[in-house]
Amino acid sequence: MAEASAPASSANLGPGFDCLALALELRCRVAAERAEEWSVCHEGPDRPGPGETDAVLAAARTVTDVPLRLVVDNRIPLGRGLGSSAAAYAAGAAAALRTVAGEANADRVFRVVSELEGHPDNAAAAVFGGFVLADAEGRAHRLPWNPRLGVVVAVPDARLATAEARQVVAATQPLGVVTRSLARVACLVAGLLAADADLLAAAHGDEIHERPRSRRHPDVASLLDVARAAGALHAAWSGAGPSVLAVVEAAKKAPVVDALTRALGDGGKVLEPSIAVRGLI
Repeated sequence: MAEASAPASSANLGPGFDCLALALELRCRVAAERAEEWSVCHEGPDRPGPGETDAVLAAARTVTDVPLRLVVDNRIPLGRGLGSSAAAYAAGAAAALRTVAGEANADRVFRVVSELEGHPDNAAAAVFGGFVLADAEGRAHRLPWNPRLGVVVAVPDARLATAEARQVVAATQPLGVVTRSLARVACLVAGLLAADADLLAAAHGDEIHERPRSRRHPDVASLLDVARAAGALHAAWSGAGPSVLAVVEAAKKAPVVDALTRALGDGGKVLEPSIAVRGLI
C-alpha cells in the first residue's frame, strides 16, 4: 500500500484572510491500494458523517480513474476550523498518486487541493507545512517561524461549517476597513517574524471576517479575550472557527492553557500542537 499524511492548519491568523496559514502537527493519514472498485474505510476518531463529503475519496478520484481501496486514520477534528478538509484532500490525492504513478509531486497536489478547497491558504500549509503565505496569484511561500513562539488551540465541541462562516463576510469592504486591514496584516507578519509583542498587539481587531463572525458567535470572541488576558501575544479565529489559536511565548504556555481550559469547561478541549515543519509526507 502507498501511504501519505498531511497536517492540520490554522488559516487567516486574524487579518491574513485567505492569505496566511500555519501547519499544526495533527495529521490525516491515508493508505491506498489498487482494488476492483472504490472503497474507503475510516479508522480514526474523526470521520465524515452520513451525507457529508468524503474529502479523501473526492481527492483520490480527482487524480485517478483507477479504483482504489483507501484506509484513513484522521486525528484532526472536523468542522472546527483546523483545516481538516485540506489535509484530507492532500493526503488522499498524494496516496492515490503514489499508488498509480509511484510519486506525488507536491506542486501538483497543492493545485488539486487549492481547487477543491476554493482558496490556497490551508492547501499551502497542508502540502508545504510551516508558516505559509499564499500570494495574489495563489502561489505558496514558506515564511520563517520564530522558535520563541508556540501555539495553544482551544477546540470547542460544537462544529461550525465553513460555508456558514463565510456567509457573514461582506463581498465588498469600505476603504477605511481595507487600509486598517493592510496595516494589521503587516503588523502580524512582522510581529510573528520578530516575536514582537507590540506589533502582534497591533494586529488584533480584524474587521473583515472576525468581527462579523464574532457578532454571530460571541462565545468564540470571548475565548479570544480569555487568551489575551492570560498572556497570549496574539489570538485569532482558527480558520472559520469555532476553534481559537493563541500565539504564546513558547516558555509561557501554561497560563493560557489553564485559562482556556477553564473557559471551555466540559464544552471542548485545549491542544498544544507543535508547528508541522513538514507538510505532506
